[in-house]
Amino acid sequence: MENKLRSEAEQQAHEHSCKLLLNCYIRELALEKESDIRINPNTLTYAVNFQASRVKVTGHLSYYSAIGEHEYLSMESGGEGVHYGDLVRWITSELSGNGEQGASLDQYGMKKSVMEMKRSLELENVHPLDENTNRVELAYARDFAQKVDNSVGNLTLYIEQAAGLDIHDYRTSEQSLLYGHPFHPFPKNSKGFSEDDVQKYSPELRTSFQLCYIAVRQDVYVQEWVDDEAAMDLQDLLWSHVEPILKEKSEMYGLLPVHPWQYAYISRLSEVQHYIRDEKIILLGSVGPTVYPTSSVRTVYVPEWNCNIKLSLNMQITNMIRTNSAEQMRRTLDASKYVRQHDCFGADEPNTHIAYETGVATCAFEDEELTSLFTIAYRPIEFDVENTYVLSSLVEAPLPRMRSRLMTMLGGGRDIAECWLDRYLACSLLPIVRAAGEKGIHFEAHLQNTLVTLKDGMPVAFIVRDLEGVSVDEELISEQDRAASDLLFYSREKAWARTSYYFIVNHLGSLIHAMARDVNVPEEHFWKQVRGVLVEELERTGNAYVQHLLTADAFLAKQNLVSCLRGISQNPAYVPVSNVMKRMGSEVRGSRGIQG
Repeated sequence: MENKLRSEAEQQAHEHSCKLLLNCYIRELALEKESDIRINPNTLTYAVNFQASRVKVTGHLSYYSAIGEHEYLSMESGGEGVHYGDLVRWITSELSGNGEQGASLDQYGMKKSVMEMKRSLELENVHPLDENTNRVELAYARDFAQKVDNSVGNLTLYIEQAAGLDIHDYRTSEQSLLYGHPFHPFPKNSKGFSEDDVQKYSPELRTSFQLCYIAVRQDVYVQEWVDDEAAMDLQDLLWSHVEPILKEKSEMYGLLPVHPWQYAYISRLSEVQHYIRDEKIILLGSVGPTVYPTSSVRTVYVPEWNCNIKLSLNMQITNMIRTNSAEQMRRTLDASKYVRQHDCFGADEPNTHIAYETGVATCAFEDEELTSLFTIAYRPIEFDVENTYVLSSLVEAPLPRMRSRLMTMLGGGRDIAECWLDRYLACSLLPIVRAAGEKGIHFEAHLQNTLVTLKDGMPVAFIVRDLEGVSVDEELISEQDRAASDLLFYSREKAWARTSYYFIVNHLGSLIHAMARDVNVPEEHFWKQVRGVLVEELERTGNAYVQHLLTADAFLAKQNLVSCLRGISQNPAYVPVSNVMKRMGSEVRGSRGIQG
């Protein structure tokens, strides 16, 4: 039975990864390689030519997605099934020649820049083709393949051990994001974790553990809070654990929580050893309340303290090292202060809320990168943990080809889905576009950064979190605000690009896909509903951002595959994704444009 289960889990992880890779490739390269990518929504057939490898992948879709999140019934090449390793090799070879790279966000619009790629790659036996081979490209290709393998291996484990587990509250929803980002080539990569670490620390496996703690001498202990009332006193909370160790020195130190993996890592560093010898740092070991890793892996939920703590992990989750830099934390605190001071989602939006980061703490070193290994942020929980869920977990199915958890929870068809979406848009989309239009405040409200509180299955509250991603329209700020929070301010176009990608393309795109697929209607059915809500809002308010949502030809979406393969994830490429609402509709009444 165990071998059969393992085989089924491997097959499901393999099929899901093939879907991710092909959907990423189709979305990100559809314009550049238009003649090589063909999808027929009427016959549910597709064909993708990989010219560099002289290979064609064909098959049938089980569901055609207007936003590009296609579901596959079959995937073949030359009469044989396609392995995800084949796709990695063909995609990498295709992108290794001279070709165009999508527009970066700094080039907002639909412009493209050219990146010269100097040779083809053969991933199963990677070797230079001539003496001019670019070693950096070769390293990126190998790294890409390794991360896909890592992600598939982890996904296999999660399906095997955790698929089908129920979600019934905030904690279980945080620990149920088995599949991750639907447009990322390796969403479950955790390069740096050993197999044992994956078992200990992966939220998908419903793990829990104690944090480790470090006592940091006051002359190198740094903390900042948005106000005095927000401050957490870990000395007081953990007094019975640390007082026997610190004794009369207790007042000389502040406490830092550290992820157990990070604790082992930093304890071995020579600079940290110097701090330990000088008693600037005292290692306290594993103590305190049980914590639960959340969907981001490095952020933990601490029920006993009613908060989340955003920890640093010096390892790759998806494709990014998850440490907390000084700039990121400065942005986070400035955003918390700015958004609170400007009463975003105030009395006019009683069902829309923000989970604020209220404090940051670290141990200061001369090397800022070393300091970032210790830096953490506190995020209090002020919502109903019994009835609040992470959106990304509701959108997922517990197993491939099953209904999403959301539609299973609702237990109905199209009518209940329409009712649910109406209520959801009222407390999510509309307040977000109003905050942009009236206050110039924009959020990176993707599925994993948003929560919904349900009553009898219906939305009664919407919550945005992780304020590091907040951006503010520089045209709508005072000089006093600018002096205090300059890291937050962007041009109108760049600020709006964040909202339109993260909430419209990433968030609503996947939510609508799951609902439409599960009730067996085209995604356009629910986009028409969204469009109707926006038309009413535009007629009432004349909001320029609403007009843009209705009339833009396309929105920019991250090219995660291209960016990972070319080593530019810190400044990713973007590609235009067609606006479904524009394709549908009649003209809407004009108002001041985004550039106005």
